[in-house]
Amino acid sequence: MSTNRSEEEIVRASFRGEESVEIPVVTFRGEADGPEFTVMSGMHAGEYSGILAAQRLIDHLRTTPIAGTVRVIPVVSTRAFMTRNMQLSPVDQREVHFYGPGNPDNSYTEFQIDVLYKLLVTSDYVIDMHSGEFAQALHSWIPVPVQGSDEFQRKTLSLALGYPVEHIELRRERDSVPLLVNYLADDGVANIWAEIGKNGLPNEAHIDAHYQGLIAALQTVENLEGEPQRPSHTFIEGSRKQVNADVSGVWHSAVKEGEVVEPGQPLGKITDYFGTVLKEYFAEERALVLYYWTSPAIDHTRRPHGYDWHSGLVSLLTIEETSDTPKLGAR
Repeated sequence: MSTNRSEEEIVRASFRGEESVEIPVVTFRGEADGPEFTVMSGMHAGEYSGILAAQRLIDHLRTTPIAGTVRVIPVVSTRAFMTRNMQLSPVDQREVHFYGPGNPDNSYTEFQIDVLYKLLVTSDYVIDMHSGEFAQALHSWIPVPVQGSDEFQRKTLSLALGYPVEHIELRRERDSVPLLVNYLADDGVANIWAEIGKNGLPNEAHIDAHYQGLIAALQTVENLEGEPQRPSHTFIEGSRKQVNADVSGVWHSAVKEGEVVEPGQPLGKITDYFGTVLKEYFAEERALVLYYWTSPAIDHTRRPHGYDWHSGLVSLLTIEETSDTPKLGAR
């Protein structure tokens, strides 16, 4: 049996005395010294595989000794979860992942991120689980921010090496990384986010891939005993490009997630309600399809707070470099 001490709580806060924030947190503390590691999921509340993997990890930690502290946040927002929201906040229609702490009076989302950040910033390590929501057919891969000293980069990368996925993406440009990730790295918290799952479906294989990656990461930093798994990976680098609609209508994708497209290859088309083609879209460069929108309904004018998710068609990574070994350090 585990000798861990555990504490469950719902962190509650109120924005302007009107809108509530609720974040469920369970904290496990071992008898031996070790790092502080936080796992979170449900940043986008319709991405269910990560949420269920977090619950599986909680069950495991109830009966498994650890060193140090492991904190699990299974759902970042109970409010978004219970209203079956996907990408955007149900309160102010902002994209939570792309806001940072420090401006809690500006909006509900920024207040929520500020509350969350205070739970994360004392950590040595953070993993944020994402899974592809209802309209998103996602290719499973792990993005890794390449920031800070060589030692910090190695620590960050080590969190990704146990995931049973084909691709690990090295991201060197700060503006290609969610704002919360940058804030954590600047404060010395090694962190990655995992993209495993598709269409909001709680698929057992995707849940298990999240879970196996978490266990390997916790073993890597010695919160858990055991030798971490080290499956083979292809390390990729490139430029992200989101192909957005410039007309509204019915979307017909011609690609699948994980496919490599070549210049000139059809990506899909938008028709009117009667099937007449309004616009066709083609690949401009050789690229990996990270995900595509499976929802046929495309409103290219819907951009809450400038966010272009609802006009998105295909998310691509232009393949600039591929290697069987990671290349860290400054470029």
